[in-house]
Amino acid sequence: MKYQRGMTVLDVILYVQQHIDPTLAFRYECRQGVCGTCAVMYNATPVLSCSTQIRQFEPDQRIGPLENFPVEKDLIVDLSGVLKRYEKIKPFMEKYHDVLLSKSKANESKGFRRCIECGCCIAGSPTVKNHSASTINPMELVKIARYISDPRDRGTGRKEQAMKNGALAYSLHELQSLTDICPRGVSLEKTIEVIQK
Repeated sequence: MKYQRGMTVLDVILYVQQHIDPTLAFRYECRQGVCGTCAVMYNATPVLSCSTQIRQFEPDQRIGPLENFPVEKDLIVDLSGVLKRYEKIKPFMEKYHDVLLSKSKANESKGFRRCIECGCCIAGSPTVKNHSASTINPMELVKIARYISDPRDRGTGRKEQAMKNGALAYSLHELQSLTDICPRGVSLEKTIEVIQK
């Protein structure tokens, strides 16, 4: 396969499946960086394969499944554990409160609503790697912050749940790193700020 300008990691994966190994298993859908299904590790960094371009002059490049997840096959990871944990944080408006929102008030949760649940933050987190069973993961924290910052939601206990389950286990350096990793630019620092208020 010859390098072409603009070639993405997903282009390489598709080429391998079509020309080298037809049994290669992987996920992808929209090819526009909004569905989150095509996340993989590229050179040890979690990325969306459809929107990450191949580095032209780097000789040794590696593509693998997301870290911190059980691998089902090849590049496909098992998300069932994450989805099961989601049930505990109740990722929906628990008690809807009808309130007239100003644009600025509505925008308070906008940054967190950008999360596409791709799992890149989980894959890039040393805290999750070392304490995966006991510590709330970054994706759950973003979801909690999304509802805490929405004045229409009158659910209770989310902040307490996050704090009890290790929201403060993440260092500032790690939060900054996870913000850089996020393909949608969701701020993990802001997430913790909202939860701590």
